[in-house]
Amino acid sequence: MTLIISDVTVIDGTGGVPRAGMDVLIADGRFADIRPSSTGISSTPAGEPVLDGHGGYLLPGLWESHTHLRDYGASLPEPERFAHLKDVLAGYLAEGITSVCDLGGMPELSPRLRDASKADAAVASLFTSEAVFTGIDGWPVTGLLGHRSGVMEVGSADDARRYLQGLSLDEVDYIKCMFDGKPGGGQRLPRAALEVIIAAAHEAGKKVLVHIATGMDMREAVHAGADCIEHSPIPQDPGDLSEADELAGLMADAGTLHCPTVATWEQLAYGAYPDYLDQLITDGILTQDGAKEITASPTYGQPFPKHPAQECRVRFEYAMRTLPLFHEANVKLVAGSDIARVMPTPARALLREMQLFAKAGVPSSAVIASATSRAAEKVGKQATTGTVAVGSVADAVLLDSDPVADLSPLIDQRHVRAVVSSGHVVHH
Repeated sequence: MTLIISDVTVIDGTGGVPRAGMDVLIADGRFADIRPSSTGISSTPAGEPVLDGHGGYLLPGLWESHTHLRDYGASLPEPERFAHLKDVLAGYLAEGITSVCDLGGMPELSPRLRDASKADAAVASLFTSEAVFTGIDGWPVTGLLGHRSGVMEVGSADDARRYLQGLSLDEVDYIKCMFDGKPGGGQRLPRAALEVIIAAAHEAGKKVLVHIATGMDMREAVHAGADCIEHSPIPQDPGDLSEADELAGLMADAGTLHCPTVATWEQLAYGAYPDYLDQLITDGILTQDGAKEITASPTYGQPFPKHPAQECRVRFEYAMRTLPLFHEANVKLVAGSDIARVMPTPARALLREMQLFAKAGVPSSAVIASATSRAAEKVGKQATTGTVAVGSVADAVLLDSDPVADLSPLIDQRHVRAVVSSGHVVHH
């Protein structure tokens, strides 16, 4: 199957200069040619389908690089979960999010759901890890009674080696480690065990994504070889930016990516306040009807276990102050929302994350890169996807306004002309 998208400005997702007046050829699910519209794409026979871009803006499909599908299916009866989660993935795609990274879902469903997503252009492509390591009684199983599937509790480097021997790394897209030094959070995953896990993953060509709580966690994880740090830290002193400055320099030197999940801290800090919902409405994330649905939920306003609102407020405000610092230090920021507790859809949480990056002062081109090429790099897929480039998987969003000049066209769905998934126009 071939398709020409004509007369567009190509935003490749790497932060490069946009190229106006281009025709893009898609063949067999990949970008096959990109050239000026004035020259035409002569290699395509007459009669091939053409999507007229009308001078619009073509950028890579967005990535949700940190979510948990378990949150959207675990409460349902088991026979209903698979179909429901496919609907969730279709919902992501409808809002321009063509790839979703689950960092701790349902091991009993994840492989089947991932395979189904790769075979169905009508849903977002799913990437998963069935390999999640934590300390003994560590996050997220602290205080959890009963089912702990998919989480391997590690007390030593030998424990890590034993688990790794029983794990087929070829069957996972990446590995998640909960390296959480938060007081009261159970035992932290030992540093020596983290190093063993990272070494084994890298030998198998897999990335390791490390969940942290403190600046000390970040330092040790970077030194251990983590590929991406998940979450922004609890600062030692919220009024002092020197800790963040030091961490940014360390991460930039090591090439470690950073996924701060600021939308999570914002929701957990302010989600119970009506004026927060009013702000989401003003910012185009939520509608009045959506706000009514959220406030009618039995969980609305309930505290989140293990993350007090005041702590989340500190993390959110510190992250918003330091995001430009990390960007200016050349740390590669990655967009991932984690949860969608006060959002109308999971997809809206990712769009809120991008919006918050921009509100913090990160340039729009870097925000777009954080949700496209850098998200693909985070999970080791940058060679084949995450950009509008010849040879890359043809996932794309076509907008009628320039998202580099102003990010808002990505947030307001009225500006989305089309969504392309593996070369198929799935929304137009």
